[in-house]
Amino acid sequence: MQIDNFFKENHLPLIDKTLVVAVSGGPDSLALLDLLYQIKKQCQFKLISAHLDHQLRSDSLEEEKVITAYCKNKNIQLVNEIWPQNIHPVTGIEAAARKYRYNFLVKVMQQNQGDYLLTAHHMDDLLENILLKFIRSGYPSEMNSLKPISKIQGMTLLRPLLSKKKEDLLLYDHKRQISYVIDKTNNEDDTLRNKLRHHVIPLLKKENKQVGRNALRFSQQVSLLTAIANNSFAQLKQPEPFLGIAYRLEISALEDLSNEEKTAFWQNFIWHKWHERVNKDLANFTLIVYQGFFYLFNKLPALPITQKVNVGQKFSFNNRKFLLSLKSEESLKLIGQFVAENKKQIRVGSIRPGTKLLLQNGNHARSKKKFAQSSIPNILRPYCLTIYAGDKVVFIERTYSNQMVSSNETNYFLYEDI
Repeated sequence: MQIDNFFKENHLPLIDKTLVVAVSGGPDSLALLDLLYQIKKQCQFKLISAHLDHQLRSDSLEEEKVITAYCKNKNIQLVNEIWPQNIHPVTGIEAAARKYRYNFLVKVMQQNQGDYLLTAHHMDDLLENILLKFIRSGYPSEMNSLKPISKIQGMTLLRPLLSKKKEDLLLYDHKRQISYVIDKTNNEDDTLRNKLRHHVIPLLKKENKQVGRNALRFSQQVSLLTAIANNSFAQLKQPEPFLGIAYRLEISALEDLSNEEKTAFWQNFIWHKWHERVNKDLANFTLIVYQGFFYLFNKLPALPITQKVNVGQKFSFNNRKFLLSLKSEESLKLIGQFVAENKKQIRVGSIRPGTKLLLQNGNHARSKKKFAQSSIPNILRPYCLTIYAGDKVVFIERTYSNQMVSSNETNYFLYEDI
């Protein structure tokens, strides 16, 4: 069984790289570790084994013993950690364990300047995952979550065994006389994954011995179509950050797309920005159409608290950094400028409902009219940075700026520190 071909075919250099392998103590991960060990000297890379004891079974210590013995014999660096039982959740233990495990693996990567993180998912895992996600959602993007090459928190995640069968890995361990631990909970029918593994997949393999290959082909085809869609969406104008809490895009940018394609565009955008898979209702995200614009946002933060600010000192608003200055600051992004009466205390906060704004002709207009003219929906208006000089509104981000200049007023510049 060869593994170096995976790196050659995917143009992944190995010389002087650091590979972190997630090792559970089972036959799959120890086979992967050994396969890499066989080419380590030839390909000149550093190999690190990372093991997390979830403390979910009484015999979990046996896994650590097996891994420790193997790594000691091969002189492979081993990083062990436990998931403390006192922080185990009462419900959702499987998802919580997965999250804690990947956070641990990312930490090992960071601490050791790792280049590749590798897991031992194989062809049978791929088939199980496709069926599991088909039952739960039916979305191809979720059914195709196990990919040979992907990213996790900006790091490269590799699954080089997706084209290998479970039986091939067991045979490899036997020939190499590699000791491993069998997770006895895999024999139980308490989870949907185990039910599929014990009852459904054997029937599928009986019907077609190549069903695993079909799963691999399905994954490759979905990946190809996803790449085509990503490239197509990338050619369109992209949503831009808005007020630090939302993204905004002209409706005209998507006018050539059907409703289904528009939904796919936003699903794609959410995946790339937040790394979340969402269905056609966009789950916890809100998409608003207002005055010629799309507005997309997740959970909105608490409304900003009014605060006093001083000229020349940076301040925060909605997790953004700003600076109020009396002069030009070329290194910062100019948000706007306004005039205000000398010696008046400057405060920033949200707009007060019903506020009237002074116009250049001396008349007043309600703030909601200016917001509508600026195409800002009602729900986002309180998050527009509003500046008060005394009790008078002199500036609203993206909406209004006082231009009634008199001899006793000063010109201010508002910058964002990005």
